Amino acid sequence: MKIRKIKILLALSLGAMIAFSSCTKDDGAIPERVSITAVPTITTNIDPTGSMSINLLNLASFAGKFKVDNYFPGAALPSKVDIVVRKNGSNANVKLYKAGVTTLPASFTVTAAEIVALFGTPIVLGDKYDFAPDFYVGDRKFEAFPAIGNGTGAGLNGQPFFSEFARYEALCAYDPEIYKGNFVVTNDAWADFSVGDVVAFTQVSSTSFSFIDPFVLNPIPVVVTINTGTNAATITKQKIGSSWGPTYSANPATYPNPWLSGTGSVAPCSKTITLTMTYGYRFAGVPSAEATFSGTYALSLVKQ
Repeated sequence: MKIRKIKILLALSLGAMIAFSSCTKDDGAIPERVSITAVPTITTNIDPTGSMSINLLNLASFAGKFKVDNYFPGAALPSKVDIVVRKNGSNANVKLYKAGVTTLPASFTVTAAEIVALFGTPIVLGDKYDFAPDFYVGDRKFEAFPAIGNGTGAGLNGQPFFSEFARYEALCAYDPEIYKGNFVVTNDAWADFSVGDVVAFTQVSSTSFSFIDPFVLNPIPVVVTINTGTNAATITKQKIGSSWGPTYSANPATYPNPWLSGTGSVAPCSKTITLTMTYGYRFAGVPSAEATFSGTYALSLVKQ
């Protein structure tokens, strides 16, 4: 019995010796042999005092302003920053815009001519250009748009005031001078107009215009409002005359107080407008006595 006890104690002692002999000062949550690099968090924000998009109808007017800065004030800065630009979301199509920026915050103003020179092709409708920083910590480079994996800013998207890149999209900006004068009907599913009819657009404001539906009695101008940021067109529900005319009934009073509403868009490059319309009527003095004609109807026009 004593011999067995001695053997057990000896085994325990050897195990403890082995365990203690394997411990070093390199142990812990992060071993000393592991190199940790503090990676800065850099935000790239558009300056609203500059252009918010690239207007194809006036490329020379584009002046996109953006600012590159440390997201966390007082945090360690990168050794240097290179500003790069990506075209149409492709990380395989990235060009160097500014190299060797050593001071943050840094502000930049980019022109359409610079973008064309970088990529060697004209800017066309729908092009998107994303500006962001590659930055260096010591001799290590961290890319905004790497060929594989996420870029340096992808992990913080959605955080307050953080922006991964500054994006400028090429579009045809709304021009109120285009949307006045004569337009030609190319389609009217409601059939108030025939293809080829000429409709006069009258400017109401810098963001709206009107036209007359000639097939109502005592017509009231239909006002179309444009969201100049998206080129979306809206016609709020509005009365457009005293009654639908004889085209619809031998007795116009059958369809009094005609109204319409609609949504759609303008395309200033092609000088067109497309609307989807809803039509109805309302009996005077009886607000609840309103009828809506079934369906929606497309109306399309192009500048003459």
